[in-house]
Amino acid sequence: MKRSPIKVALTLGALVVSQALVMKSALAATPPASGCAAGVADSLSEMFTCGSVHGSLRTLYYSTHNAYFSPGYSQDTLSYGGSVNYATAEYYGLSLGVSGIFQRGISHNDDHLVTELGPNQTGIGEAYLSWRYQDFRITAGDQRINIPFIGDYDWRITPILFRGIDANYGDGDNFVHATKITRYKPWGNDRFLDTTAYTGAEGRTNGMWGIGGGRAITFDNKKLNGQLWYQDYDDYTKMVYADSFLSWSESPYQPKIGVQFIRGLSEGKALAGEVNSTSYGAQFAMNLTPSLKWSLNYDHIASHDNAYGNGALVTPYAHNTSSGPYFAQPFFTSTQDLGSGNAYSTDLNWTATDSISVGGRYSFMDLTAGSAASSSNQSEYLVYGTYRFDGMLKGLSLTDFAGVQTTSTSDKSFWQNRLALVYDF
Repeated sequence: MKRSPIKVALTLGALVVSQALVMKSALAATPPASGCAAGVADSLSEMFTCGSVHGSLRTLYYSTHNAYFSPGYSQDTLSYGGSVNYATAEYYGLSLGVSGIFQRGISHNDDHLVTELGPNQTGIGEAYLSWRYQDFRITAGDQRINIPFIGDYDWRITPILFRGIDANYGDGDNFVHATKITRYKPWGNDRFLDTTAYTGAEGRTNGMWGIGGGRAITFDNKKLNGQLWYQDYDDYTKMVYADSFLSWSESPYQPKIGVQFIRGLSEGKALAGEVNSTSYGAQFAMNLTPSLKWSLNYDHIASHDNAYGNGALVTPYAHNTSSGPYFAQPFFTSTQDLGSGNAYSTDLNWTATDSISVGGRYSFMDLTAGSAASSSNQSEYLVYGTYRFDGMLKGLSLTDFAGVQTTSTSDKSFWQNRLALVYDF
């Protein structure tokens, strides 16, 4: 008997709420171990007894019509799951972390599954060893990593994870960072793979390595910060990424001006195709009121005949996943996957109360995927809102993204709605 997705979502929502309350009560009832202070242990036993538990339980319902401009093709997927993480306290700077991940589906129809929400998952997610000394930290193992075009993009049920070594010295503004990745776990899988988001077994790779640095200076009530990265993806591409922002943080309007530059070339076997990509971007953002934020974003991607995507950027771990740091981007698709040309977007976000935030985005992708093709002229109209609960339900939130994309290459509009009930603890 087919069940209504709405009824199932409400039932599962009640289950997530009840689980959240039980977990919150259990955590609140557990007193901290004696001698624990700021996550630092005085003995090997305290390293484990002073550890912390956190995680995220999620219910996601995705509904599409004319999915990605395929006429008449609908996707309706309701799934639940999440991750539970345990991290030890630091003992002489050393700590361990491990997480369990799971995903299950409800009322799944194989003909209408959203790919990354379809498969059941059960397994170990993160499993790492970390060492910190003052402002230096190095982590080895299966972990979350967040650098340009590599991130967990944690808005599905299970996160994207990476196997490798990640080291950072400094803080969010002034830093030197180095990363070596050998495997990755995508959304729709509970195993770590030696492939990328572009290919299956025929596209095996030894991963990537990257190094980057950032610097910030303050002068005359203004702040100037920037970052520069070099990344090498084995048998795919080598990439330079740079951006810089000038902000007036002490002004009531807090205006900010940003620029970015991205350059990609082929590496090794060029498994995704020959890469010759150059992007320039500009951004202006400001507070219209203390609670209303607005931004205007632009990117130009230079065209190159006979190159992948007519000059598009190859991003092995962000393909069909995220636009990454591109200033101008849609929500349902990725800027770098649409070709070369000009990309525009504008965002408006209103924090109505501590519990309610709403917003909207318009993006226009004047991008061409091939030298002989016409522009996609893709427009996306997106509205979204989040309600964060308080009191006993603190950590629980309900978010909805709803939008439509139109394109000159199809007479059908692509509609999508994403509803998420999330409990973070």
